[in-house]
Amino acid sequence: MRPSFRRFVALFLAVLTWHGLARRGYAIHPQRIVLDTYSDFAQGTAESVTLGEEGLLQPALSVEMVARLPADQLWAILPEAEGTMLVATSPDAKIFRIGLHREVTLLASFHEHQIYAMARSPQGELFAATSPNGKIYRVPAKGDPVVYFDPKEKYIWSLLFDRDGTLYAGTGTGGKIFRIEGSLKGTLLSATGETHVRCLAWEKPGTLLAGSAPRGLLLRILPGGRAVALADSEREEVNQIVVSSDGSIFFSAVGTRHPPRAPGSFSEPGSATPEVWTSAPEASESEEPPREPGRALPFGMIKATVSAPLSQLWSINPSLVPRMIWGSREVLYSLLQAPMGLLAGMSGDGYVYRISLEGRSDRLLKIDAPAVQVAVLTSSQQLLLGASNPARVFLAGGSPPREGIYCSAPLDAGSFARWGRLLVERSGVVAVRTRTGNTAKPDESWYDWSPAPDGRCQSPPARYFQFELRLAQGASVNRVQAVFLPHNLPPKLEKLQILHPGIAYSELPPPPAPLQARTLDQLLSPEGKPEPVDFFSPMPPRYQGKEARGLRTVVWKAEDPDGDELRYSVFFRSEKETDWHLLVKDSEEPLFSWDTSGWPDGRYLLKVEASDARDNAPGEGLRASLNSRPFLVDNTPPQIRILSSGGGKLRFRVSEYASGIRSVQISRDGREFLPIPPVDGILDSEEEEFELPLLKGETLFIRAEDEAGNVTSASAKG
Repeated sequence: MRPSFRRFVALFLAVLTWHGLARRGYAIHPQRIVLDTYSDFAQGTAESVTLGEEGLLQPALSVEMVARLPADQLWAILPEAEGTMLVATSPDAKIFRIGLHREVTLLASFHEHQIYAMARSPQGELFAATSPNGKIYRVPAKGDPVVYFDPKEKYIWSLLFDRDGTLYAGTGTGGKIFRIEGSLKGTLLSATGETHVRCLAWEKPGTLLAGSAPRGLLLRILPGGRAVALADSEREEVNQIVVSSDGSIFFSAVGTRHPPRAPGSFSEPGSATPEVWTSAPEASESEEPPREPGRALPFGMIKATVSAPLSQLWSINPSLVPRMIWGSREVLYSLLQAPMGLLAGMSGDGYVYRISLEGRSDRLLKIDAPAVQVAVLTSSQQLLLGASNPARVFLAGGSPPREGIYCSAPLDAGSFARWGRLLVERSGVVAVRTRTGNTAKPDESWYDWSPAPDGRCQSPPARYFQFELRLAQGASVNRVQAVFLPHNLPPKLEKLQILHPGIAYSELPPPPAPLQARTLDQLLSPEGKPEPVDFFSPMPPRYQGKEARGLRTVVWKAEDPDGDELRYSVFFRSEKETDWHLLVKDSEEPLFSWDTSGWPDGRYLLKVEASDARDNAPGEGLRASLNSRPFLVDNTPPQIRILSSGGGKLRFRVSEYASGIRSVQISRDGREFLPIPPVDGILDSEEEEFELPLLKGETLFIRAEDEAGNVTSASAKG
């Protein structure tokens, strides 16, 4: 948004708030939450909506479920030329055919539990690999499957034909690749030194690529079977390989690499659901980052905590230079080169991403499943997507386009608020709905969805807010701004303390800011170009004390949950009164010093009142107050009474009926005063008597001080 337009919106909202929106109990200043980037919109969910890397929402390809299969897990989809497709499932190791009319029939079943791979030969024959302790079967159109080759390995992860009809198989736990040239005619091509060979692909005719586990290597298999690492992903396994038409290689790496295992031990990828054996703990999408209550922190969406990428996408150019181009906290299950670009099917919420060579990603579409485990193209270049639990097949782009639906993550006002207009920057037809609630996760306790014509929210006031956009074909949205008025919360006075008498404090001016450092480019910049601003942590205020009889200081700690600017008033009363008297009004500092030298002796109380009226509509400000404990004002010095001064002895009495006697000192020369104890040995009474020798003709000076700092003096002559 252009700066001038931003200012216009701010002014418009302020005027609108003043005249109509600032109802009783709401602040005068509207707050805003803006969504205009990929990361902002990615917190929400999308149905038939593409989210572009630049933060643009557009209707996506339509997605429909083709079939739901009688199985839990789906491992492979093999499209057929006539428009049908074969689907490999588990845990009962069955292959189903989905017909032209989407009818599901059983083609073959096996004794083993899993089918991880299927392939068709150039002659059109179907082959399937079973696990664990499985075999490679030839599956006829009719009749039972026939064993084609037994590699004597626990897992068979991948099958790949060359142009001549030779079949290659990647296996585990021996990490071997077999070449099968006919029925029961298989030989070892390569012992990679890894535990598993998870995927195979042709770099070019005759040059085989393999992805391994547990070291996550991309291997090139040389003539003779030697395996050479082209890249080390530093993940646990390379699970997908795609080679583009220009010879560039893309591969995905998932999991967390673990320390070396004990001899004889091995991992078993795919033993339950794909790749979860390698998964590091993933942040929950509903997890909320720690934040203080109220609105002291910036407003925004509830966002998941950030963890290290669990999946990586790598590219290798024809010069064999590897580089990681993209990462995700989700597991990348499927990778496909399609006419619309390089596509990645992910775990989490069932999204398919389109990823550019520069690593930019668009959230292309979504299926109604937790993960996109398989992605393949039909002969007509339509996109088939497979999911598990239960096993289902989806078709993208097979039906006429429909409207796209985007639903935001809950937006948090920080406290109870009234939500205003939703400003949607769009093109085309976009319908808006909103709802509100007072729990962080939307549930049945939320208010129902309400239409928002022209973006005007009609949902009841609440802390949390959610909006839904329905984009017609050809429509797009690139920015959404939610405006709300926080419910005004009262200030909080947490602590109040009256300091020792005799000291007053005043704030010192802050030191001048240091001359800002500049780079060479900044020094060479044209005149008139705005200078960058350096932000320093503000120095807390400092206060200078001064001493004088009768001075008192009260200090307090206050805050406003809304961040409103506070003003303070201080009141006083004697302990015997009930009415408060104003001492100072609308002070900006949380500290006040005053002179009590003219106050009558006695015990007093203070009340500090904090108000946020300055930042709220007239009459809508709130107050909070806190009373002090009683404190003593004592402006009367102690009394000294000479009882006797003859017979070589001086007797006198010191009386103090307010604050108490602090010290009594004597001097025989008028210069050096020394403390003396009372007759009973301790200064603990309102009246104390003293005795000391006094020679005839000697003058003795006496000085007494009370706890309030009042001093009196006397003298006696022998």
